[in-house]
Amino acid sequence: MNRVYRTIKEKSRGCRDRNIRIKLELFLLALKLGNVSEACARRGFSRRFYYRWWNRFKRSQYHLESLMEYSRRPRRSPRRIPERIEKRILWYRRRQYGARMIEAYLKREGIKVSRSTICHVLRKRRHRPLTRRQKLKAHRKRYELLIPGQRMQMDVKYVPELVDGQRVYCYVIIDECTRWRFARGYLSLNQYSTESFLIDAKRACPFPIHTIQTDNGFEFTFALNPKAKNSKIPHAMDRWCSQNGIRHRLIPPGEKELNGKVERSHRIDEQYFYWRAKTISLAHFNRQLERWIGFYNSQRLHGGIDYVTPIDKLEERFYALKNPPYPALELQLERLRLRFIQEYPKRRSPDDRKIFKLEQELESLLKVA
Repeated sequence: MNRVYRTIKEKSRGCRDRNIRIKLELFLLALKLGNVSEACARRGFSRRFYYRWWNRFKRSQYHLESLMEYSRRPRRSPRRIPERIEKRILWYRRRQYGARMIEAYLKREGIKVSRSTICHVLRKRRHRPLTRRQKLKAHRKRYELLIPGQRMQMDVKYVPELVDGQRVYCYVIIDECTRWRFARGYLSLNQYSTESFLIDAKRACPFPIHTIQTDNGFEFTFALNPKAKNSKIPHAMDRWCSQNGIRHRLIPPGEKELNGKVERSHRIDEQYFYWRAKTISLAHFNRQLERWIGFYNSQRLHGGIDYVTPIDKLEERFYALKNPPYPALELQLERLRLRFIQEYPKRRSPDDRKIFKLEQELESLLKVA
């Protein structure tokens, strides 16, 4: 089995066809787990799909050509009506005649064709309407913010698999400037879990937070809750934000594209984390999630920030905003810049602080030289 696994692994490296790679990854996962049912459940395929392609792949001595999907359409159809009759049907169709009328006209010409055959020809040869390309909405255009913490997107993701037999809700917050993320799982979805997550996120965040952007879910706001909208008791998140001097921004209902960065990060978690995470207990799940987020922030490259890590982007922003010439900013953004420059060195991890001191010493030596 190890030899078969190595053979398939070697072939998958040079394969560029997406449909073939999907099948190869399914085979590799089944061999790795030793369980076909589990592999099919994780990848969303049936056992019938697996054995159909696996048997074909095995019979061909593991050649990739056997995994290609070819059309099953026959090259010729003996029962198909002649082309001249099809053209005649379409000629009547261009004169706005229906199937019944066309059948009658053809009968007068001595051509006997059933009405169902005429309907089949009309459906098959129907001209598709021209689809106009939709213009992108203004909020769907790509944009970048200058200062870390200027705005952070926050959302909740349902963990696909049960953890210790219970549903888990994964709170996620991401910085729009650097893509720095923080996440944690909870067993309940309410305002108190939101407040607990915000406390942990603020403690873990290496820079000051100015704005948090969320949707209109009841775990974030009472804006769309008719029962609690007129209540004198504020939402726990609004209360926490006002106590910590953070602005809470709500996106319009039905426009989740405004939270596109955190939505995209959910998909990355589904692709690389959730199906690998062990679901023994919530504490164990959160420890694995913490390691994954650490890898995400410090080692994983991101195409949205020119293929650097969020930590590298954070350092680049710090030196760009600290050392002149930096771009001229409005009064509010200038205050954010100064606050970031003052507080970011204090919030660095111990290892980062050592590097920062060495960099300061190096800069002073260069100035003296």
